[in-house]
Amino acid sequence: MKTVIRLAAIVFLLIISQLIMAQTPIPKLTDRSKKGILQYFKTIVKNNQVIVGQQCSQSLDVALEYKKNFQRLYDSTGHYPALLGLDYGYFPNIDFVQTNQYALKHWQSGGLVTLSWHADCPFTAGYNVRLNTVDNKNIIDLKKLLKNAPESKEKDSYRAELANVAKALKQLKNAGVTVLWRPFHEMNGTWFWWGTNDVKNPTNQKDYAALWIDLYKTLTVDYGLDNLIWIYAPNIAGNYFPAPAAFYPGDKYVDIVAIDNYPKVPAFNDYPELIKLGKPVTEAEIGPIEESHGKFDELEVLKVFKGKAPYFLQWHSWPGAKVNIVDNLHYKALMDDTSAITLDKMR
Repeated sequence: MKTVIRLAAIVFLLIISQLIMAQTPIPKLTDRSKKGILQYFKTIVKNNQVIVGQQCSQSLDVALEYKKNFQRLYDSTGHYPALLGLDYGYFPNIDFVQTNQYALKHWQSGGLVTLSWHADCPFTAGYNVRLNTVDNKNIIDLKKLLKNAPESKEKDSYRAELANVAKALKQLKNAGVTVLWRPFHEMNGTWFWWGTNDVKNPTNQKDYAALWIDLYKTLTVDYGLDNLIWIYAPNIAGNYFPAPAAFYPGDKYVDIVAIDNYPKVPAFNDYPELIKLGKPVTEAEIGPIEESHGKFDELEVLKVFKGKAPYFLQWHSWPGAKVNIVDNLHYKALMDDTSAITLDKMR
């Protein structure tokens, strides 16, 4: 009988503790420095609260993508996502000015900004972000791109683009913006030129780490960009790619460990492995696989991250693909939820 009473008491306390956490008011983000944001992330994970993020652009027309993916969510719910996602690459002649205008606008409204960089491949002619790294392993040499490498056309091409990216980031720093910075992501996949050179037994982990560290030092030391929160973001491993931690460049050069994931239903299956690296963890890209386009349950997205991740970033929709928040199920319930941190609840 005593055992039953003890078990009942434990269950009761667990229920009460969950109710208390669910009722914890969302704290205001008053310190948006790098240190302040990372501390805020720790707090909200403990509170079972999650920042809602939406990628709004991966095209040359940032204004149109913002309207389709970001503004439309506000128009439908009365809430903006607290986190805005933008990109400094993927297409030639990227408009850094327009991209920064939207980043600055959201920041000045009290929000957070994350930027990805899909850099051009310096090992092929023309502009091309994607390159199969297994089929083309013989022409890819990441060591050629480092600051102290001998001069070459590949190095010149890469570092010229890097200089433009650094200048754009510097403009945001001068405006007081802290950036969640996600370069060279999905490196354990084979579709970007910085990716793995073998799906089972890669040999270019050290080269990738050297490229990451070189980028870190270039931006942090040479350009003084101490406003960057560095996100290491591999793809889910599944049965086809190296483990997410295989290319990890080291604790000194990473602030957040993330994963990119497009499942049938919301999931965060890599959490146990990611958390071992000792950093805040999240999914820096999440969205439905093709068969679930328009059917992704946004309340389930929130549920899988509560108590584990400080934020999630849902990817944008494109013609024929309903991927963003507003194109899927229960998006209003998500934005209204007391544990979902939207812009108005955070500032």
